[in-house]
Amino acid sequence: MNIKKAKKGPAYKYDAALRRKIVEELLSGTILISHLQKKYNIGGCGTILRWVKEFQNEDQNLLSSGMEKPQDKNSEANKDKTFQDLEAELKLAKLKIIALETMIDVAEEQLNIEIRKKSGTKPSSE
Repeated sequence: MNIKKAKKGPAYKYDAALRRKIVEELLSGTILISHLQKKYNIGGCGTILRWVKEFQNEDQNLLSSGMEKPQDKNSEANKDKTFQDLEAELKLAKLKIIALETMIDVAEEQLNIEIRKKSGTKPSSE
């Protein structure tokens, strides 16, 4: 029985500080994985996703071992800020819903078609 071993490509090593920096950039929401790959010359998006999971697991281990994250201090102030942020997001979401419903109304009126689904309709059988 002749079994061939898979060829291994070059092993790229990235230090933990750089990996964490890349993960933080990704999680900030200001840059896409594909842009990070090009910026740091990383082969595949799976690598960055693996780093995200790795650092999430590390952070969970730190929390479960009793170590406090820096943002956990003054938790009451953080709760108030989070609550205010959520209220602001809810307000924006409600405004977006109103805008989208208005757009649907205008489209229905101008195009003379019904876009909204009627509540009593049955799905078509194909």
